[in-house]
Amino acid sequence: MSDNCRLPLFADCKEVDNSIKCPGDSGYSVIPLFGKRVRVRKDSAPIMLMGCLDELSNIANSTRLDFGGNVIGEIASIVMALSMQLNAYLVQGSDDRLSRVRSVEDLLMAKIADLCRGFKGPLGWIIATTPELQALDTIRVKLRECGRIASSMLDDYPPSVNVISVMNHADKLIAQAMYCMGGHVFRSVDDAMNYLLGNITR
Repeated sequence: MSDNCRLPLFADCKEVDNSIKCPGDSGYSVIPLFGKRVRVRKDSAPIMLMGCLDELSNIANSTRLDFGGNVIGEIASIVMALSMQLNAYLVQGSDDRLSRVRSVEDLLMAKIADLCRGFKGPLGWIIATTPELQALDTIRVKLRECGRIASSMLDDYPPSVNVISVMNHADKLIAQAMYCMGGHVFRSVDDAMNYLLGNITR
C-alpha cells in the first residue's frame, strides 16, 4: 500500500503484506458478550442484536434532530440513550451496567406517564397522523425488532432476558405515547383498511 495514500485503521485492524486485514473478514467475529469473549458468526443473533441497537440509536437520533425542542425529541433522546446503554450491557453484562439501563428505562416510563396522565381514549389499531407520530412509530417498530432478536438468544445467553424485558416495556410505552398524542385509533383492522382505501376505491 502506497505511503502516499494510507487509510486510517480501526483499532483492531492490522496492515499485513501491504494490505489491511480486519477481524470478521472470515465471516466470524470475536466479541465481548455479557462479560465474556465469544467467537460467533457475523450473522449470529448477538451480532444482529448489536446491529439492531445501532440502528435504533440512529433512528432515535434522527428523530431527536428533526423534532428537538418538543416532547418527541425528548422521547427520542431517551430511547437513544437506552439503546446505547443496552449495547454496553450486551458487552459488559454487569449488574452495574444493567442498573444504568434500568435508570434510563425508568426515565422513559416517567416521561410517558407524565405525557399520558389523565388520558382516556379507545384502544385498537392505531395509525400515525403526523410526521412526529410516524417518527415515534418507526422507533416502536425497531424496538420490537430488537426484542425479537433478543428472544432468539434466550437458550444460549440467559442474561438476554433483561434485554427482552426492557425492549418490550419500551415498545409498549412508545405505543402508549402514540395513543395519548392523537394517533388515529380504529376498532378493527378492517376499519383501518376502510379509512386508508376509502377515497381510492370510491
